[in-house]
Amino acid sequence: MMRRTRIVTTIALASLALSACAKPPTLPTRPSEITVTTAVVVSQTIPKSVRYPGLTASVRSIPIDARVEGFLLKQEVADGSMTTPGQVIYRIDPRQYEASLAQEVGTLAQAIAERNYAKKEMERNAPLVSANAISQQSFDQLVANYESDEAQVLAQQADVLLAQLNLSYCTMASPFPALMGASQAFEGAVVGPGMDRTLNTLVQLDPMWAQFSPSATDWPAFAALMEKGPLAAQITYGGDLAIKAAGHVIFTNNTVSTSTSTLMMRVEFENPKSIFRPGTYVDVEIILGDDPNVLVIPQESVFAREADLFVWKVMPDQTVQSVKIDPMRKVGTLIALRSGPALGDRIVVDGIQKLHAGSKIIDSTTAVTPPTPTK
Repeated sequence: MMRRTRIVTTIALASLALSACAKPPTLPTRPSEITVTTAVVVSQTIPKSVRYPGLTASVRSIPIDARVEGFLLKQEVADGSMTTPGQVIYRIDPRQYEASLAQEVGTLAQAIAERNYAKKEMERNAPLVSANAISQQSFDQLVANYESDEAQVLAQQADVLLAQLNLSYCTMASPFPALMGASQAFEGAVVGPGMDRTLNTLVQLDPMWAQFSPSATDWPAFAALMEKGPLAAQITYGGDLAIKAAGHVIFTNNTVSTSTSTLMMRVEFENPKSIFRPGTYVDVEIILGDDPNVLVIPQESVFAREADLFVWKVMPDQTVQSVKIDPMRKVGTLIALRSGPALGDRIVVDGIQKLHAGSKIIDSTTAVTPPTPTK
């Protein structure tokens, strides 16, 4: 038993000796140089603008109301479809209105016949008055009969016109290119005044309006610019900076709101793909002119650290240091700066997530010469 214990102990000591002689595992090392791409801080002339929250609205939005009572016979255009001018949307059962029109037409024909007879009687008896064959009183009565029948014809013509209108109301057509909403009544329902009057709503989507309310103190500057020409604007879809539309101010309200001291204004813009819908929250950017010599950097070069924004500036020894920036606004894919790196500085654009203060870089950018600053 003692011998077995010695053998086990010998084996264990041998294993420890081998482990002590083995090389420790190698740890990954941080690369001494990091490959990045850079850009040069340049200056440009950028649009000078102010931005306001806005809300889109249709230039024309109308309810489709049933003007006459009857069974809703047919919906010709599906909910959510685009309509063309004159396209029939709904049909109401026209039979009772066709019958009413036929009755009024018959009554008109009778009135015309009676008027024509009265006219002939008046014309036949006119020569007899001068010959004293009939009294003037009798002839005056014939004239009155004719005029009364003539008035009856005119009244009956109005009844025929009204019957025609009622019949025409059985067919409802789109007055302009518009988008159908959700139907409020369906085929087979009795619709009309006092019942389901509004069947649907049509809204025009192109062009569109964006309404916004700047402070009344901004109005004098706007008014001065509008005297020189249309005030340009850019509409940005709420929540998606990639969806934009250009327009111009077409309307300014005639009074300032006493509760908010704001003045409602309206921008009209093209919306050919119907991306913007009424009631969409948008940003309305009013173009006030140009800002020259503004420093701009690619938006990809910016990173956040807590509540501040920074870029990596490339130092002469090819190391990087973070520089805090104060952005003015976004201009396309660039960020306009109030403060930050200087004109001509190189900043890292691609590879910023790999860096820390003092990191050594290899610049893989093919062209790093700064362009001539805009004067």
